[in-house]
Amino acid sequence: MNGRQDKSRLSGLFLRSRVRWAVLTAVLSLLSNLSPGELRGPRPLDRLAAPVLRPVELADEVTAELREDVDGRNEWFTFQRTYPLGFIPPGARRQAWEQRIGIEHETLATPSASGTWTSVGPSPTTSAFMNTWGLTSGRVNAVAVSPADSQTVLAGSSTGGIWRSSNGGASFVPVSDDQVDLAVGSLAFSKSNPSIVYAGMGDTKLGYLGTGVLKSTDAGRSWTRISNSTLPTVGTIAKIEVDPINANRVYVAQYSQLSGNVVVSSGFYLSTDGGVNWTRTVTGLPRDIAIDPANRQVVYAAMARVDQANPPQPAGLYRSADAGNTWSNVYAAPYDENRTRDVRVAVTPASSQIIYVYTGGTIGGIFDGRVVVSTDGGATWTNRGATGVDLAQFGYNTYIFADPVTPNTVYIGSRDVWKSTDGGVSWTNLTRNFNDVNYTPGIATTHPDQHAFAFSPNNPNAIYVGNDGGVSRSTNGGATFQSLNATLSLTQFVGIALHPTNRGISYGGTQDNGTQRRLDGGRWSEFIAGDGGRVVINPLSPSTVLTTYIRGAIFRFQDDGRFFETQVAWNSTFGEPDPGGRIAFYPPFTGNGMDSTLYFGTWRLFTSTDVGNSWSPPGGELDLTRGINSNGRDVLTAIGVTSINPNVIYTGSAQGRAMVSTDGGRTWRDATSGLPNRSITGITVDSSDSARAYVTVSGFLAGHVFRTTDTGATWTDVSSNLPDIPANALLIDPVSPNTLYVGTDIGVFRSATDGGTWQSFNRGLPPVVIHAFAAQRDGLIQLASYGRGVYEIDVGGDRPSIASATWNGKKALTISGSRFSSTPNVTINGTDRSGYILSATDDQIKLRGKAKKLGLVTGDNTIQVLDPSGAGSNVFVIRL
Repeated sequence: MNGRQDKSRLSGLFLRSRVRWAVLTAVLSLLSNLSPGELRGPRPLDRLAAPVLRPVELADEVTAELREDVDGRNEWFTFQRTYPLGFIPPGARRQAWEQRIGIEHETLATPSASGTWTSVGPSPTTSAFMNTWGLTSGRVNAVAVSPADSQTVLAGSSTGGIWRSSNGGASFVPVSDDQVDLAVGSLAFSKSNPSIVYAGMGDTKLGYLGTGVLKSTDAGRSWTRISNSTLPTVGTIAKIEVDPINANRVYVAQYSQLSGNVVVSSGFYLSTDGGVNWTRTVTGLPRDIAIDPANRQVVYAAMARVDQANPPQPAGLYRSADAGNTWSNVYAAPYDENRTRDVRVAVTPASSQIIYVYTGGTIGGIFDGRVVVSTDGGATWTNRGATGVDLAQFGYNTYIFADPVTPNTVYIGSRDVWKSTDGGVSWTNLTRNFNDVNYTPGIATTHPDQHAFAFSPNNPNAIYVGNDGGVSRSTNGGATFQSLNATLSLTQFVGIALHPTNRGISYGGTQDNGTQRRLDGGRWSEFIAGDGGRVVINPLSPSTVLTTYIRGAIFRFQDDGRFFETQVAWNSTFGEPDPGGRIAFYPPFTGNGMDSTLYFGTWRLFTSTDVGNSWSPPGGELDLTRGINSNGRDVLTAIGVTSINPNVIYTGSAQGRAMVSTDGGRTWRDATSGLPNRSITGITVDSSDSARAYVTVSGFLAGHVFRTTDTGATWTDVSSNLPDIPANALLIDPVSPNTLYVGTDIGVFRSATDGGTWQSFNRGLPPVVIHAFAAQRDGLIQLASYGRGVYEIDVGGDRPSIASATWNGKKALTISGSRFSSTPNVTINGTDRSGYILSATDDQIKLRGKAKKLGLVTGDNTIQVLDPSGAGSNVFVIRL
């Protein structure tokens, strides 16, 4: 098969991948646990009458063949943080963050310290489907536009915080990085005082619990946590709304909360003092809120479940005529009470008596989704169905909004954005990612999986959408869309790999946005779609790159990821069924840094000595995990091996079992003794001593970093003063081996004393989840953050730095910066052009020659300066 055909086959594979994997809906999908009961007209629902907090349970599988594995991804994220307790202790993340603030922020006094992390993107990414989606970023859950200024736009991300634009979305800047909570559920401006904005925190799509409500009094420029303990924390907020004439009256649909050691349903809350104190008036699973535009006393709450003991109340739409204090059911969802998956509501200022409800669930075991409409304020309802609308992943990507000027114009969010101009009778797919069960991004207009929608205040045809790929805008009612992701850096990385010698080349697997590469010039591009996992660079031939998709899929690329060669593994390669099997959602995958041997973990360890062409389990059928038990099916989550002695291999599992082999994986011994019963997230082996290794663990109420010096026979807890927060990865400083870095759920900590004392090492870095590190021997370190892209720091001491480069259009190229020396070397587009240096000082280099002689081309050109020792500068891009 030639290269073009092979690339086409890979593209086809991933066009089908989002529909190929059988899955459940999100971990926090909507269920009802009430006994079936017949609705006999509207009933008053007394405030807090006999509330019952019920567990938020997993939903059943519905049209599974049409979904990506949202549930598998969420389980991967949440299991490691909750095992074995089954919960996250209340306030644990905030307490850890406050402890981090109390730890000195200054750089440790070591010769290699340089102090500040620098973002290297993606900001944004060139999508695998660039021509249709435009530039992409990470998942956006909420979008809000100021009612007083259409140029002020806020975007709330899944795990990357709140971002603000003052130019209609042309550019954004992060504005909530001083808050521990970067998971945004909903945003709402006050109409009566647009300087006031509220943010409901917690991501219902991921189950990452938030700390309540943030408030801004300067139109979103700065934020303060405002809610007190009357609003349960931690929790997830699905919707927040503000009374149209009273900025201090705020409504919250808090979907879930942590009660004791169980994540349970929460309810509808209201505040009358600007978000400080809160009162719950409905208990259950609220999904949406709408305020009657003609009568602010009328408030609607869309409830996927009502936890009302006596009398039982159905899922559906509830109406309050007294500003949220008491409630009556006006529409009962006709679904199996244990299978109501979502309820959304929309009203329009164009006709306040028109109410739209978008809901779905099961009837007789068959999934049904529908739009129901009332034209008399909820007294009667007409089922318009949802003919032609894509209902896959219902509850994960679901919303409904009504046009503020034209009441019959309605928008629905699913995997695509759908529009009706006849009140929900018929629908048009605006974004066209999916045509029935076929995935068709080649004709799409924005990234799939829609989560947020907003109208511009002065033009209903100007709409903003937020999805798994960022933010897009349409100025013609959805006929076309424009990407607004040029400055957003929200990519959720789960892994990072750094070229061993070229500072300009990095790779990383990301949630929803594939595996991406950063080549010379600093620009990122997605070169394989889906949920990208781990990446391994062949040390013997660094242009050969292997990437993982979810579970057992592994692919091999050549030419630094530019050329797809072949798929080298499937689930079946490792003896596992597809779908299913005992393989982690993001399985451990690594090399040893010495040769082309690859290591892959299921519940066994597999190795390949021929760059993935063949695989074998050196330990045979030996289970390296805790097996199948009451906590589920244990899987490997970490592999540690190093070039000093690749016969020594460490493994760790999701349920905390550690194993060690000293003969290349043929025989194993248990090395769990001395480690806490927590998910093992990483194993780092000392490159100079294979008997010395470090284990990081997730969860809470235990230490998080452990060291062995005797190949796992004993372990020492070196967590010291590290906050009680999940630790996800550890790196030994490539220049100063006594210095350690640990990546946690609130950033990076550093120890210059091999774990004796830890200090916060987060200058330039928000309190984001850190999943992985990569480093070069000369001191360049990069980290993979889950929501803010990739950051780097150079601990290798003084080296050249380019600040600017100017071409005069004729024969002169001037490079300005620092630490160049008087005898530098200059490479342009990877070729040494030092022979054209006219003069050089420590802060400026001048080259003379025609563009062709200097190797300059039309478009992007990369420039790097090397000092006499060979230390290289950053790679600078100049466009001609």
